[in-house]
Amino acid sequence: MLLTEPIVTLVCTFSGFLFGLLYTFVVVSPWVYETQYSFSLSAQALSFLGLISGAALAPLPLALVDTLVYQPRLRRHVAQHGESVQCPAEHRLYASLLGSITLPCSLLGFACTAHFRIHFMVPIVFQGLAMMSSTLIYAPVNLFMLDTYGPLYGASASGAAMLTRYLLSAAFPLFGLRMYKALGVGWATSLLAFVTVAMAPIPWLFWKFGVRLRERGKYEVSS
Repeated sequence: MLLTEPIVTLVCTFSGFLFGLLYTFVVVSPWVYETQYSFSLSAQALSFLGLISGAALAPLPLALVDTLVYQPRLRRHVAQHGESVQCPAEHRLYASLLGSITLPCSLLGFACTAHFRIHFMVPIVFQGLAMMSSTLIYAPVNLFMLDTYGPLYGASASGAAMLTRYLLSAAFPLFGLRMYKALGVGWATSLLAFVTVAMAPIPWLFWKFGVRLRERGKYEVSS
């Protein structure tokens, strides 16, 4: 499925990169704040404040989107077609459409503000926004994939996603810190932002052409 199902391939690629991005920040954040702000070893724990806050607050916009957008549309769909007809999987993607825009903006914000002349809380806030945006993308696209393949093949699709994100989570820390030391904070983070710009169309592609992609899948059960 990872190699033959376009939906699985794209979701796994995006999800894997998001996990790699997280672990890159885990590795490089202490170095960034040590070199730019002269944080002591104990103060470097503050460098994770943005990541923790972003992860903790991410369920709030996800819950709002689900409550105010997805659930009303789901109820209307059930009222029109009955519970036996599943709501189109594309309706899971609302939050990811927003996150695909805010993620590169947050990374570029961190790239521009992680400098000793700017207060350290500013890049920490941008890191938090990047983490929140990653979750806004990650959760909906994986729900979209699970809705597409249902209980019969969804576990296999999830297995492909776990394989991809664990591999990239292990790979990114191997070169992340070296990349930051070689390119500097601004250019290294901008490079990551440019990759997210290239991946940003993926949820929009699912939203626009999801029905066609699902119809071509060998294991698709949502229709």
